[in-house]
Amino acid sequence: MNGIRPSALAPLILLALGACGAPFGDVWGGHIDAGLRVQTLEQEALRRPPYLIQPGDTLSIKFYRNPELDTELTVRPDGMISLPVVNDVQAAGITPQALGEALETGYRGELAVPDVTIIVTEFGGQRVWIGGDVETPGEFDLTPGLSLLGGIQKAGGFKDSGRVHQVVLIRRDGEGRARGTSLDLTDVYGGEHPERDIRLQPYDIVVVPRSSIGNMNTFVDQYITRMLPGGGVWAAFIGGL
Repeated sequence: MNGIRPSALAPLILLALGACGAPFGDVWGGHIDAGLRVQTLEQEALRRPPYLIQPGDTLSIKFYRNPELDTELTVRPDGMISLPVVNDVQAAGITPQALGEALETGYRGELAVPDVTIIVTEFGGQRVWIGGDVETPGEFDLTPGLSLLGGIQKAGGFKDSGRVHQVVLIRRDGEGRARGTSLDLTDVYGGEHPERDIRLQPYDIVVVPRSSIGNMNTFVDQYITRMLPGGGVWAAFIGGL
């Protein structure tokens, strides 16, 4: 083979295979769990989950076959709404469709054909949480168009010890489960590829870690249960784990 011994090709083949899809190494903390990989910031890669009702949301509740029961309610801080017959009903943390189905079940026996639709007419202060190694971690209003890097800057920016190349975005997936994604913000933060920044969604949690993350599932669970405040808009998020 042009003078190259087969034995000399083996290291090259192994090196090529190792570069294809292998988990990334961490120069500070060693090898990272095989399930955690570097990702570029692609808008399409993060699927938008269905909206979950939150405390403070205003709901228009329509009974199409019994319009005399139509009403408009604000979800209480405890996540409940109150209606005749069914009394208190959990609203926060579920989709409008799921709430409509729960009301149809509750009114069965009282109405011949319960047919309920829920429309969110006002959103009760959409929030995001920015934490970890930023200057002023906490809860922030989700202003229109707020991006991942913009949210970090809103929280005072990265501390010197913050890992720009391993920012964690925690977001509920299409099935309502909290999922953590490791994102490399180096090119966005440095200005080389600002177009790769992504928009934050309601109740996203952004964490700038200080040290290497060995297991994403453990990190997400521990961060949510230990760091998020237990009340307010985060009560439903924590309760859904």
